[in-house]
Amino acid sequence: MPTDRSVARNFLALVSGEIVARIVAFGVVIFVARVLGAEGYGVIAFAVGINLYLSKIADFCIEWVGAKVVARERDRLETLVASVMSARLVLALALTVVTIALVQAFMPQPDRLVLSLYSLTILPIAASTKWVHMGLEDARPIGISRVLGELLGLAIVLAIMLQSARLWVPPLAQVASESLVAVYLLVVLRRRGFHLRLTWDLRVALPVFRAAAPLLLHMLMGLFIYNSDLIFLRVFRDSAQVGYYAAAYTLISLLANLGMSYGMSLLPTMARYGTGTEQEQGLYQTALAHIYTLCLPISIGGFLLAGHIIGFAFGDQYGPSTLALQVLIWSIPLSIARNVPWSGLIARNREDLLLRAITYAVALNIVLNLALIPAWGILGAAVATVITESFVSIVILRYASGQGLHFVSARRFWRPTVASIAMGVAVAAAASLHLFVGLAVGIAVFGGVLVLLGGIRFSRGQLPVLDI
Repeated sequence: MPTDRSVARNFLALVSGEIVARIVAFGVVIFVARVLGAEGYGVIAFAVGINLYLSKIADFCIEWVGAKVVARERDRLETLVASVMSARLVLALALTVVTIALVQAFMPQPDRLVLSLYSLTILPIAASTKWVHMGLEDARPIGISRVLGELLGLAIVLAIMLQSARLWVPPLAQVASESLVAVYLLVVLRRRGFHLRLTWDLRVALPVFRAAAPLLLHMLMGLFIYNSDLIFLRVFRDSAQVGYYAAAYTLISLLANLGMSYGMSLLPTMARYGTGTEQEQGLYQTALAHIYTLCLPISIGGFLLAGHIIGFAFGDQYGPSTLALQVLIWSIPLSIARNVPWSGLIARNREDLLLRAITYAVALNIVLNLALIPAWGILGAAVATVITESFVSIVILRYASGQGLHFVSARRFWRPTVASIAMGVAVAAAASLHLFVGLAVGIAVFGGVLVLLGGIRFSRGQLPVLDI
């Protein structure tokens, strides 16, 4: 981890909760996909993809911009939070009403019911104070709330769907999960002495929303890249193809969300360090080196074990998902690395550069989807995603470099590269064995070679740390 203790502590708190929550959510996805089959799961995946846009509008990127404001203006925290939350809740309520009305008027069944229920998650998402905890550099409650929320969702899914396969159960579980997260985070703030009351004061809220608007547009465009493949597949193919592709994307989504959490944990500290400082540059470069160290072996191992992963998680009925996963896994290194310059540019108030980069990427993604999906289906969607993710990541890294956030020296990559190649050879040799044998071999070889090369440092009485 980067050397700053607050970053390491916040990231560990955030990512540990995120990992546990995502594992639970992954279990829910597997169960739902198996029970509903590819076609039924395709309906759920399509509705989730559409609801992601609504959720981002309801949040309005306050989790990013608000965290930065809280980190810099803690002296007026209660007034700021009360005003921003009031405006966000009014926006979310209006968005929920309009969405349900449009869905009921124009969508066929069963999409109408499923998407209407998912839209109810907009309100608890708007009520979340995750951004306040991030700005205070106290991520532990966020991790705990995520785990509790996912466990509640799991309990609801199992309690009902073990008896009967119902499409309305996953969205109902998601509404309950998001509501628990919002309530828990509010209770924690109140117990710590923050007495938050809703206050309608646009003079306080509007500057935050104005600052977030370019980033929101960037996020929505980024979401288009993230799930436009599902939409195009639904248009040119069928719900089963959407289900196969969504199954392959499940692991990618898990890793991408962990990368986003890492970027969020960097943002308050980079904002506090200030532009052009030695600490900012050191944090930036070390974060990039560590991401490379962790993501390259994941991509190699995921490619080699994709068939085992899909078979173990979703069953033989999802065999067509294997090739999509083998392609999609190569989007991971650059797409996760992108969160580091993303945080650096937001800390420097250069959201305009992020918007410019994502605009280019959306145009490229539309062309690729139209060219590849009609002919190649889920394989074409996967190739389009990898090309687009690589393109936008490289552009954002170049923009960050132009702002003085220089890319890490290539000399820091040789140890993890050698260890990853050795791991790949070992995993390929064990690929015919059980999934967990391949994983164990890969982890052991990668870690062992990295230790031998001096990439992991041990100190008495302390946990081992990456020395990349």
